[in-house]
Amino acid sequence: MKIRYDFVTNSSSTSYIIINDGEFNLKMFLDAIGIDGTSQFQDIYKELFRSFEKSMIPARQAYKEDERYQASTFKKWIAGRFGEQMVKRVEEAEKSGKKVYYGRLSSEKGAVEGFFCTDSFIIDTEKLYIDATEDAW
Repeated sequence: MKIRYDFVTNSSSTSYIIINDGEFNLKMFLDAIGIDGTSQFQDIYKELFRSFEKSMIPARQAYKEDERYQASTFKKWIAGRFGEQMVKRVEEAEKSGKKVYYGRLSSEKGAVEGFFCTDSFIIDTEKLYIDATEDAW
């Protein structure tokens, strides 16, 4: 598992991409970040999971509906939001049958979501990839 925290920009929201093998669920998420049922932090990460779950939609749907950042193609939309490396990752994921989602965390939606909105991160495991580095504080 790789978790990276070292990005700083200025925004009140953070966009993210989630790539996974199947259904995005709480167990998969907690396993990816290394939180078990005895952790004092499990409630915080459960709330973060619920924030992801509430705002995530299929990335191709998000591209079609995005009024803030419009691009002529899905590939250009991903590149404009997350960079060329993410384009390659998304293309490879889709080719291998993985699901790709897009969503936003906001500093306006409570303390936990606001906290994670201000410190971008990447979670990279075999079954789950989350990149929440776009527009972070």
